[in-house]
Amino acid sequence: MLIKTAIAWSVHGRISYFYVLEMKTICIIGGGFSGTVTAIHLLQKSSDVRVKLINHTYPLVKGVAYSTGRMEHLLNVPAGKMSAFASLPDHFTDWVTAKPEYKQFHFPTIRHSFLPRMIYGKYLEELSAEHLKNERLEIIRSKAVDVKSANGKYVIITENDHRIESDFLVLATGNFQPAPPKLKDPSALSSPNYFSNPWTNDFIEKLKPDESVLLIGSGLTMVDYVLTLVAEGFRGKIYSVSPRGYLPEGHSEQVTAYPDFLEEIKGKGLQSVFSSIISHVQKAAEKNIPWQSVIDSVRPHAKTVWMGLSRKDKQQFISHVRHIWGVARHRLPLDAHKKIRELMQSGQLEVIGGRLQALNSINDSFEAFIKLRRVQDVKTLAVSKIVNCTGPQINFNELNEALVKSLLQQDLISADELKMGIRALPSGNALNSKAEPVPRLYALGSLLRGLMWETTAVPDLRVNAENVAAQIIGSID
Repeated sequence: MLIKTAIAWSVHGRISYFYVLEMKTICIIGGGFSGTVTAIHLLQKSSDVRVKLINHTYPLVKGVAYSTGRMEHLLNVPAGKMSAFASLPDHFTDWVTAKPEYKQFHFPTIRHSFLPRMIYGKYLEELSAEHLKNERLEIIRSKAVDVKSANGKYVIITENDHRIESDFLVLATGNFQPAPPKLKDPSALSSPNYFSNPWTNDFIEKLKPDESVLLIGSGLTMVDYVLTLVAEGFRGKIYSVSPRGYLPEGHSEQVTAYPDFLEEIKGKGLQSVFSSIISHVQKAAEKNIPWQSVIDSVRPHAKTVWMGLSRKDKQQFISHVRHIWGVARHRLPLDAHKKIRELMQSGQLEVIGGRLQALNSINDSFEAFIKLRRVQDVKTLAVSKIVNCTGPQINFNELNEALVKSLLQQDLISADELKMGIRALPSGNALNSKAEPVPRLYALGSLLRGLMWETTAVPDLRVNAENVAAQIIGSID
């Protein structure tokens, strides 16, 4: 935006002015994949913005997902879909094949391979390093705890009372810690042997090889933990409990594309969509095409289909279909899937369908009572350690985070009606409790789960990040 700054001189009775571009400041809270890639796009799209990136706890750009140092933690998405830039689909695989230190991963089929997340973290680290030298980018290593809005500006306050003034605010906070189990008596959760944060090494360091472990949850986080335990030589019993006892399925060995059938399900109700998918799974089977190919053909359009559902259909999906979709959608690399099945067959891993009903802390161990699914029986377990692997908390009205509470109290954001994030427009522009767009405030990633459903995988995040950057630069220009 051009602004008139001063009278420069008068020539022949005419007054001339000089103009300068007003440099806008954009503050991004969250330095994981979404926040850092958004910053990169902002700096690339305009030379007239400054970016302040607030990052706390996890390494810049890698976040919790790609900070792992363990080779057994694999990507759950094929490498060919993991480029940080949608317009450069081979950016990641080209980077890997150019690195002699990763020659053991130079497969002819690398685009369809599931590489260690640690390698992807190195890729992101090197990618971001190229842009961190930009003099218009400032990295602030602190935790944002409050935001004030006044006079067309945002003032972000960090835990050390540092104040950052900004014209635009982008929320890229990523995943919050899991919600605690809902117990009548939660006192046992204060035990040092209960671990509320599954994304630290504290648990592994304090575990003895022959102890028994309860992992609350049976999804991808649980799988990571089990694989790590086995790699560390753990010999004890591992229990996993979740309401339905579902485990992620594996990817198919056969890579076969299935025809797109978006037009058949776009704008349709949940029952019609579900029936169509089942029908196509059956058709695929008749042609010896794995069911995974059908899910993969739907996956890029999940956002479109989700946004076309009624509120009632969305609630029905969350109540009855979400876990089935999760099993089919969030799949495991074949090696990981095979290892989990082997552990179950050997009896070292036992997956239980049910809910943790009560918990007693006895000396250095626990007595856990699990109400089994579909029956009235209660199973009692004696375990030494418990880890909460239920996944990130997404109900913003229940989050015990100072920043979130501040934003809610000031009506700068509002929890979405599905209790899965915040309300926003498809552009990412946040909405207040009256469904009004909040000026110059945008959200990314998991915060938009209720709006778009699929918002947490790299193929979604990279598009989300670029779109938000384009929205901001477009509003300035």
